[in-house]
Amino acid sequence: MAHLVLVESTTTAGFQILRTASALGHEVTFVAHDLAPYLVTSGAQAALRSAARVRSGVSTGEADALTRALAKLHEERPIDGFLPLSDGHLLPTALAARQLGIPHEAPETIACLRDKHAMRTALRRAGVPQPDFRSATTEQEAVAAASALGYPVVVKPADGMSSLHVGVAGTPDEVRTLARAITRAEGYGRGIRSSGRILVERFVPGPVISCETVTADGRHQVYGCVDRRMADGPFPVELGGCFPADLPGSTLEEVARVCLEALDAVGLRRSHAHTELVLGPQGPQIIEINGRLIGGLVPTMMNHVLDGDIYEDVIALALGHRPSVPATTGVGCIRSVTAPATGVLTAIDAQEAWSVPGVREVVLHARPGRPVRPARDNLDRLAFIITTGPSARTARAAADDAHARIRVDVDTADDVPLGHVMEPVHE
Repeated sequence: MAHLVLVESTTTAGFQILRTASALGHEVTFVAHDLAPYLVTSGAQAALRSAARVRSGVSTGEADALTRALAKLHEERPIDGFLPLSDGHLLPTALAARQLGIPHEAPETIACLRDKHAMRTALRRAGVPQPDFRSATTEQEAVAAASALGYPVVVKPADGMSSLHVGVAGTPDEVRTLARAITRAEGYGRGIRSSGRILVERFVPGPVISCETVTADGRHQVYGCVDRRMADGPFPVELGGCFPADLPGSTLEEVARVCLEALDAVGLRRSHAHTELVLGPQGPQIIEINGRLIGGLVPTMMNHVLDGDIYEDVIALALGHRPSVPATTGVGCIRSVTAPATGVLTAIDAQEAWSVPGVREVVLHARPGRPVRPARDNLDRLAFIITTGPSARTARAAADDAHARIRVDVDTADDVPLGHVMEPVHE
């Protein structure tokens, strides 16, 4: 039995990896800055009980503080490996792993991925297809970068996550608004600080897709691709997608080729990776690379159609093994639920969604009393539906049908306390 440490997680995932590790006979310690963001997800409290121990109040976003906490834990019960799932905590965890002598992806590689400008620079050196880009530290520099690139542009934090403060801008004023939010942001919640640096990229029109991989000893394997249903408008909120992606085989082969070139360019040796691409007029181009498993409930959706368990692969990699990518049977689809208006959530009822054939899971990620708004980032999603079917068409239709049956009631009165609705900090 191994001792594995999960330093933070995705707040929507329901701690499924804890259940999986426990079922395999391992013990897991969950280390967190604050438990509150996790406990709003249905089933989270029960899943958390499968952890061997829980350590909260830890400065998980600070490498030195996290290393001290983990060193103490390592003395009590030697740590065999880490389960990396949370973007903002990947680098502190990698630095702690090196200090404690526990095998892990190199901190230098993780640092490159967490700094989107450094990542793009590495891709440019290797000639990997990607949008042109500029770095900025002020609103004025961001506007100058956008003018040099040509409108429209994408404006994002250089160290961002969960699509916070990301948007498409078509004018200098829109660039200033997005840049101002980035420079004024102090952090992303759960102890993760913001650098305030801005990345401006030329906007590339086209569908967004992700390529999911695992790398062991520098050898990459591809699980497949997830297509994306994105929100309309300037904010790139992910509303759903299918796995395997509903795209021609030649397109998927080209996506995989570009993805693996990108992983080589950044030096990935020992990690799962979630690589996002846009299928532009000139072919696939890299949006970003994340040195971890795809987020939220997408791995759970994938598991419904994989002839295996992707969380078991994360555990195997953490223990120094080389996972074998399983085959797929059928197609899975995930669909998120968002608020129809700004206000306070008074009710969310998903009971009728379970009556739709093909529905496998419905997970609520909000409780009445929470300030809500039409989605501007991925933290604004209130619930998730997972369906399966023999084809993308049937799985997607089931998800859309179930989505239509979920009732979301919002009090939009002018005097409701909106609190942090414009500055979510859950992820």
